[in-house]
Amino acid sequence: MIRHIKSTEVPSSLGRGVKANDDNCTAYDAATADYRSGARSFDIRKGIYGTDVVKRQLKADQHDKCAFCEAIFDANVAGDVEHYRPKSAVDTDAGRIYPGYYWLGYNWENLCYACPDCNSYRKRNWFPLENEANRARDHHADITLEQPLLLDAYGPRDPRAHIAFRGEAATGLTAAGNATIDILALGRTALARDRLQHLRMLTLVYESVSLFNGDPRPEAIAFLQRARAELAAAILPGARFSAAAADHLAALDAGENFLPVSEA
Repeated sequence: MIRHIKSTEVPSSLGRGVKANDDNCTAYDAATADYRSGARSFDIRKGIYGTDVVKRQLKADQHDKCAFCEAIFDANVAGDVEHYRPKSAVDTDAGRIYPGYYWLGYNWENLCYACPDCNSYRKRNWFPLENEANRARDHHADITLEQPLLLDAYGPRDPRAHIAFRGEAATGLTAAGNATIDILALGRTALARDRLQHLRMLTLVYESVSLFNGDPRPEAIAFLQRARAELAAAILPGARFSAAAADHLAALDAGENFLPVSEA
């Protein structure tokens, strides 16, 4: 997981969400008990927050990668516009809280682009805090008092300071890092297997550079240039699994390789 920079220009379709947010706040004030009990719920319309223009902008800001796992996935499955703070309800270890962060339902700062596995199967309505007593329960509360344990790809905290990779395995460096790994299952089998395959290919390129370094043949020199460019590109924000790649290449530079021994 890495930190992305969100475009300052708000997608046009979210303009319709300004009034919708205001209407939801008015409705909450008129029937607070019903919304808090779950008897009433808000209709946060995907036709406003999940439009193609919103999705395209988020995909561009995230280099077509999932905000959480860094996979480039939508050649095979469509992604979702995800709410960082859940819009409908919040699940906690103590139970479900109603309503969710309804007043942020159409807020550009609360949206990201995520793969279905991270979004629908993992994150869902989970949004733990360091101190539950500081949770903002409605639009009158001060949301800045919250200290989320789930990392935000667009937030002020750099996920790289909270999650590191030892080979293909994600490792939490802080409570927020551990919580994010746990909620999103960043060590899930299929994802770890994909990271492992990617890192093994990078290892081959890395070893090739060492093997051909100093070779005076023109074809070797040309190959080295391409191989070094490949390694440099692997850690750029637009590369898939760039955080894992950066940590793995740094480990190789230090003479360490944490990948499991290949059975091939």
